[in-house]
Amino acid sequence: MKNFELYWKEIHIGSLIETNWDMRSSGDIAFSADFLKKFSEEIIHLSNLIKNSIRLSIYLENGETGDDGDEILEEENKFLDLINSTDWYLINEKEEKVKILCPFFHEDNGITWQLDI
Repeated sequence: MKNFELYWKEIHIGSLIETNWDMRSSGDIAFSADFLKKFSEEIIHLSNLIKNSIRLSIYLENGETGDDGDEILEEENKFLDLINSTDWYLINEKEEKVKILCPFFHEDNGITWQLDI
């Protein structure tokens, strides 16, 4: 298992443990205490992206969340700046920067990411 630190721009979001890899990698995230304590507009926007991603993940996996799927997909449009951002990256165990696409967050602290090649 590999360990990474997840960033968007210079904001440290959390620590990842890779538990599965293929075309995409997945694993678990432990959110950074600093990320959870800060309340800037960027942090709130990132937090809302994560919440929406979890809702979408549940909807796609189970087909239901108690919310309307169209509503979840429509809300995703609020986060296109983050989804399309090239500022997502990981720091690996060798302290190398690894560019990734916007990760997909799941319930129970799950996360999926893909290298930006």
